Amino acid sequence: MSWRRVFAGRVDQIPAARHFAMYLFAETAIADEVGFVVTELASNAVRHTLSGQGGSFSVELVNNGLAYVAVSDLGGGGYPTVRPDPIDGSNREHGRGLLAISKLAVSLGVHGSPEEGHTVWADLAGVCNRPAQPPVEVAPAI
Repeated sequence: MSWRRVFAGRVDQIPAARHFAMYLFAETAIADEVGFVVTELASNAVRHTLSGQGGSFSVELVNNGLAYVAVSDLGGGGYPTVRPDPIDGSNREHGRGLLAISKLAVSLGVHGSPEEGHTVWADLAGVCNRPAQPPVEVAPAI
């Protein structure tokens, strides 16, 4: 199962994106994690790219054994990178979202460019509930 939705690049759309994702994964054990990842990635898109300057961002979700969670922006910012925890133990307020996602995810990646936009994605394990498939009837061998 896969879904994709475009949101206006406004701060008030970040909770809408989170609710969209959590609704789709409500029957799984990782709905909260999916919601967290969407919130962080959408926040980055709105705060650091052209998406937040009158543009839009998109959320793509796939439930196929792993949860694929991706947010695409319009570019214009730098290149998204995972910053390490500060050595001095300082409690900085910003810049830890991708680090937190990297600790939750089986894998994390970025593709694209500041000129064309980025897609930041994460694969999360723990999706065990999938829509039931109708039973397949097998004809007896003759």
